[in-house]
Amino acid sequence: MAFAVVAFLLAFSALAGAGWLFASVRTLERRVQALETVRDDLSEQFRALTAGAVGQGERLNRLEDEFGRLRHRLDTVASQEAGGGPAFSQAIRLARRGASAREVMETCGLSEMEAELVVTLHRDGGGSGVSDSG
Repeated sequence: MAFAVVAFLLAFSALAGAGWLFASVRTLERRVQALETVRDDLSEQFRALTAGAVGQGERLNRLEDEFGRLRHRLDTVASQEAGGGPAFSQAIRLARRGASAREVMETCGLSEMEAELVVTLHRDGGGSGVSDSG
């Protein structure tokens, strides 16, 4: 009889332990599934951010190329004697010395848009990496 009680207690303990293990495994499976969902969401967000960054980088490259072309064109116009070349040359020199667009406009007789372009392109050395020689 004592053997039967011990066997019953051992069987009951094993069954209870198995039940506890089963519940723990189910809880862990739910946690893993939730973490996988979070991981998938984060991966998708990362892919979207990466695609956006690549797109912005490409746009920035196009803008830098256009900026370089505009600066080169302005330098070409400034180097030509006809068509107000000396005014542009003087405007570029003023801009490189830190003059404002208003000062360049008034001193060189340029339109406001032309003066702002010259100052934007040539203040503190410009920024496109294009040679300053025309």
